Amino acid sequence: MAMIETMHVDLLRLPLPVPVEASAAGLMKGFDMVTVRLVDTDGVTGSGYTVLHEGQGASVAKVADLPFRDILLGADSDRIEWLWRQMYKRHHYAGRGGPVAFAMAAVDVALWDMKGRRLGTPLWRLLGGYDPTVRAYAGNIDLNFPLAKLLEGGSASVEAGFHSVKMRLGRPTLAEDAARVEAMRNHLPAEIELMADANEAWRVDETQRAMAMLKPYDLVWLEEPIAPDNIEGYAYLRSLGQIPIAAGENLHTLPEFTSLIAAGGVDFPEPDLTTCGGITPFMKIARLAEAHGLPVISHGAHDLHVHLLAAAPNAAYLEWHAFGLDRYMADPLTVQDGFATAPERPGHGIDFDWDRLRAQRVDI
Repeated sequence: MAMIETMHVDLLRLPLPVPVEASAAGLMKGFDMVTVRLVDTDGVTGSGYTVLHEGQGASVAKVADLPFRDILLGADSDRIEWLWRQMYKRHHYAGRGGPVAFAMAAVDVALWDMKGRRLGTPLWRLLGGYDPTVRAYAGNIDLNFPLAKLLEGGSASVEAGFHSVKMRLGRPTLAEDAARVEAMRNHLPAEIELMADANEAWRVDETQRAMAMLKPYDLVWLEEPIAPDNIEGYAYLRSLGQIPIAAGENLHTLPEFTSLIAAGGVDFPEPDLTTCGGITPFMKIARLAEAHGLPVISHGAHDLHVHLLAAAPNAAYLEWHAFGLDRYMADPLTVQDGFATAPERPGHGIDFDWDRLRAQRVDI
């Protein structure tokens, strides 16, 4: 039995190659990344991370570094479900989402990585192993781009190997949003799929109007058009049968997904392991979706999510955010002919350049 012997937590602040904008987040020039590295008594290591908007990582790092340390050190590293439950229960009153869920995610990923490395097994096989190839789409964040640059981004995604491209909505008027979608649809080859993400930009009535305006452009889905906790609103919009709806990146617990799915409010549930507490709850959400006959998609952190989707028979799409994290790791994930393939390296297979990352370290 291997016990967790050491734990190291870092807060990093990484600049984005190009500033990007989404309606809910505003203009983003960089992002925070909290990393957790564990070593057990056999010398096996595991690393995990979670990502947040710039300036928001300190509280997450504090939670991982202080209260979680007492739970983890000296514990059996193979009892991942038990450790996850201890972190959840210990912080039930102040947690159930928010910084606690983000911190749990970094720890949970590190535990799964450690288990995979100990067994010499890639994460996607450890989680069940379905199909290592996963359809990927370019999750472009481009709300601030003028039309010409928007279209250039779509072309760049296709040239990079994507067969599915997403664009952002939330400009000052619905008419401008519709015109940009029309321009992108006409610009891309007919066989390239198009998705759109409003990032909570609208009210329910505005979304109803937007769906009528956007229906001619054959969107695969309209993502998160209203506030994430407006379950009744999502159920109503989906009942209109206009455009399939994707949602879930801002939900943080399994019960929240249960409520959204039970209400009939989503066609493409979209959990994010970095926000919902890690791999352990993500896989439960994926199974929940499967039990309701729904596909599952991911949000961000494609280097990790490719493993989870490769283990899920109802996997549909892997979102790809080009945030520049590739430059800090060996053998980054690639896309070919619209698909990403989960690596066969043990654990999640990510080997970070810790020396280079350390140059971006911020004091907790």
